[in-house]
Amino acid sequence: PPPPPPPPPPGSLGLNKPNNGPPAPAEGMSAVFKELNRGEAITSGLRKVTDDMKSKNRADRSGFVATGGGGAGGPAKTAKAAKPPKFALDGKKWAVEHQVGNRTLVIEDVNPKQTVYVYDCVDCVIQIKGKANNITLDKCAKTGVVFEDVLATCSLVNCVSMQVQCTGAVPTVAIDKVDGCQVFLGPKSYGAEITTAKCSEVNVVCVPEEGSDADAVETPVPEQFVTTRDPGTGKWVTVPMGHSGA
Repeated sequence: PPPPPPPPPPGSLGLNKPNNGPPAPAEGMSAVFKELNRGEAITSGLRKVTDDMKSKNRADRSGFVATGGGGAGGPAKTAKAAKPPKFALDGKKWAVEHQVGNRTLVIEDVNPKQTVYVYDCVDCVIQIKGKANNITLDKCAKTGVVFEDVLATCSLVNCVSMQVQCTGAVPTVAIDKVDGCQVFLGPKSYGAEITTAKCSEVNVVCVPEEGSDADAVETPVPEQFVTTRDPGTGKWVTVPMGHSGA
């Protein structure tokens, strides 16, 4: 009898068998674009989101919910609108707010019954002439303030890269949560008290009297401290950390 026919080559195994599984995707990425071109029909099978299913209306969800936003596909976060600048005397308070790049701000004839409040100013220079009850700089950056006399306190809080100069007398300069501050004091303020909390890069500069040949003396305010227990009294004592130079 004649020999049996040779077996089929390995590459053809199973190619002629019927395929009972799901059909292979047709035309690759062109099939995806074809689905997208169907328009609204492609979303007809999607489940709609009801009001009780939204995160802002669910009791098991908490946290910040953006106001005024749209649903899916809406804009993300909108930029914070800049507030209009303010420079006015409100009763007994001078308000200087939301100023940007203004280096010609001058407050004239301030008296001891008036306060000065500077808020959210950036890259500004402010001159305060007269004697204020107190001066407060809040949430400002890269701003310089030159003032004559203060009855109580000049305060800085939540500021960055600031310069303040007292040409007259100020009893107290309070600095809280400030990163970078130069405090210039004239001879009448050499006895001022400087208080700091949660601050960095604060320097006090003693400016000599006008006409003097002496140089200004700059002193950094300590940022690091060491606390140890005094065995004699049993109390804990905190002192600035000393750094030995080479």
